[in-house]
Amino acid sequence: MIWLIILISAIVRIWGINFAFPLRYGHIDESVVIFYTTRFFTGNFNPNPFFDYPTLYLYLLYFCFFIFFVIGLTFGKFNSLDSFISFNISNPVPFILIGRILTVIFSIATIYLVYIFAKKLFDKKTGLLSALFLSLSWQHILNSHYATTDIAAAFFTLLMVYFVWDMYSKKDLKSYILSGLFCGLSIATKYYGGIIFLAIIIFGCKNPKYLLISFLAMIFGFFIGCPYAFIDFSHFSARFFDRFNLIVGWGKQTNFILTNLLYLKTFINGLGYFLIIAVFIGLIFLIIKINKQKTFLLIISLILLLFFATWKNPAGRYSLALYPFFAIISALAINNIKNRYIVIAVLSVFFITTLPKIVKTDVLLSQKDTRIIAREWVLKNIPINSRILRGPFCPEFPNDNYIVKIDWYDETKQKDFSDIRKNFDYVITSSLHSDPESFSDYLNRNGKVVYEISKDSIGEFQNPTIKIYKL
Repeated sequence: MIWLIILISAIVRIWGINFAFPLRYGHIDESVVIFYTTRFFTGNFNPNPFFDYPTLYLYLLYFCFFIFFVIGLTFGKFNSLDSFISFNISNPVPFILIGRILTVIFSIATIYLVYIFAKKLFDKKTGLLSALFLSLSWQHILNSHYATTDIAAAFFTLLMVYFVWDMYSKKDLKSYILSGLFCGLSIATKYYGGIIFLAIIIFGCKNPKYLLISFLAMIFGFFIGCPYAFIDFSHFSARFFDRFNLIVGWGKQTNFILTNLLYLKTFINGLGYFLIIAVFIGLIFLIIKINKQKTFLLIISLILLLFFATWKNPAGRYSLALYPFFAIISALAINNIKNRYIVIAVLSVFFITTLPKIVKTDVLLSQKDTRIIAREWVLKNIPINSRILRGPFCPEFPNDNYIVKIDWYDETKQKDFSDIRKNFDYVITSSLHSDPESFSDYLNRNGKVVYEISKDSIGEFQNPTIKIYKL
């Protein structure tokens, strides 16, 4: 049964993996990850200034790119490292695809690991249900399509907790070392993994000597995955605290209650009503019928839940580390139903309420993005050598005969309008980017919309509304 679940998991994660091809910036986060990963081929493995993420995922992706380079070199696709880099500049699709496949591998590995972990804590039925619920969690599926760190971070968080349980149940030195080591590797994938060291303290505090060794193992694990956090500490710390204030912003929430209502909305969207209800019921069972395993699961879940609840940014991908534990808690709720026919009925409701959104998501991801369609219209309808001003999240013209200015930071749009009209023939805008209000007003007064396209969107980077203005 677990292999059937794995197969279904792979299908819904690979379907639509061609999202936004051949755009280089279809998903802005993965384009940045891929840029800094390919930069390692210069021989410098310091990601500075890109310490937004720690580097373990980037190093693993670099290894995948290196295998691609060696294979291409062997079969004559590349004749040198320079030709490999040039190939990336002209054709980013293989690099994006490799990154997305790596994410799918981490995603499927997480599903199998949640099965193993839940079976270890409880029983095989709980393990199978946990794997099933995680495999069909919409937020987990959506982010499994991207070459970003979020799914890998969820995997390493679960793996770390797996060894924390070993430490708690066995209390031997090996378990302390492994829990600390994998905690460090988790932090080296995404910084929030460090919060689980609190669980190591809670469950391992009776042996201070071993706890110190576990802490040292954590430092070592983090160093393995992100060595330049130590070697280039000044740049690392400056960027880390800048990103920390932007995303977490402790003490800077304007409305704590509103922020947590947004988190609830995010979880409802990411899990669906069925799993949200199952999680609440499962939490009640955890508290009512408490034992060692349930105490452990409850504390881990509360640590992560309370931690993420303090962030000012409630984006769903930031809290993916909670999803494996939500899946286990939901499985426990269903496992308390003793009547076989009621279980079948409940799971039927789960499939009926979950699958339509997943299918719609994969269908939309596999279709042409609005930016691709808009570019095709431009190629057919706008004369060559036209001067085009565009911002982020717009159609791309990598090798087309247009004079294109990409206004990443709205520097051009802040200039005098007469200069804009003098220097450009067309302006392309995207609903994923907020232009300066004065510039938008100018376009509406002095530009003519010659083309507009919009489609359904199921995430924060898909199918923006594209408008093309003629000045």
